[in-house]
Amino acid sequence: MRFFSLVCLTLFLASCSSVQMPEPVGLAYLSNKPLRLNVARVEVVKQYQSSSRPPHVENELPVPPTAMIQQWAQDRLLPVGKGGGHAVVTIEEASVVEKSLKGPGGLKKVFTSNPSEEYEAKMSVKIEIFDEFGNAKGFAYARAQGSRTVADNLTLGQRRQIWINMMEKIMNNLDEELDRNVKSYLTAYISN
Repeated sequence: MRFFSLVCLTLFLASCSSVQMPEPVGLAYLSNKPLRLNVARVEVVKQYQSSSRPPHVENELPVPPTAMIQQWAQDRLLPVGKGGGHAVVTIEEASVVEKSLKGPGGLKKVFTSNPSEEYEAKMSVKIEIFDEFGNAKGFAYARAQGSRTVADNLTLGQRRQIWINMMEKIMNNLDEELDRNVKSYLTAYISN
């Protein structure tokens, strides 16, 4: 009996090893110069509406994806036009979906950390330019997505850090694609 208790204690302590947390990503786009658009103003339209019901969990994140995109528009799009015209940033998708994962059963479940949920995030944004009469003149579009699996032994704080890192990486990818597409498809509306 004593031997069995010692084996169980050893297995338990081995399973309690520290959780390897990902390195912080940060918002790399903050070091980029703003895209100077020849428009009088930039508007953000939230077309995507979260259902706020499972499996959607985007509103549980420390910073919801729609808020990240709104902040991106303020940080990266600078209206410098003196006349009319405006840009519209439409948030077409900003979802995070939680999927439960089935882990192993029996003693293995007790003594090991197992994947318990997967979080899949998707963002898509369209930037349109309109002249002073409201006529559409051009657009650029971008989409980014990513996912992360979390273990069942993580604290809420550790999960939040994983969510933050996942969303920052996706936001950086979205910025790269939007930057490239705005410079490719809206060249006539970029000011130096």
